[in-house]
Amino acid sequence: MTKDAKYRFLSKLERLAEELYRRGDSVSHDDEWEKQRSFMYGFCDSGKTISLVTQEDIQRVIDKAHKRVYGEERLARKERLKPLEDESGEPDWDAFDSPTFERKGGN
Repeated sequence: MTKDAKYRFLSKLERLAEELYRRGDSVSHDDEWEKQRSFMYGFCDSGKTISLVTQEDIQRVIDKAHKRVYGEERLARKERLKPLEDESGEPDWDAFDSPTFERKGGN
């Protein structure tokens, strides 16, 4: 395989990931989002199967697309959106009683 084929593959993957992130995320999405995600997973698997790309190549592109769409690192966003836990270890859903714009401000 040539470097050109790898570049084209990763460029296409980046477009697919950006389209997916613009459509929703793993928490808030529709059936079409599920179909797009499945297609993207299959696309990634095909690239790995023919040894065109590695899992690390794929993750790097997905992280780049996530940052471009959401403006923050994937793991940082996941941590920020994770519900706070109370003493029992259960999520503290009361933390979400305040409006979203206030929570995003870091209050």
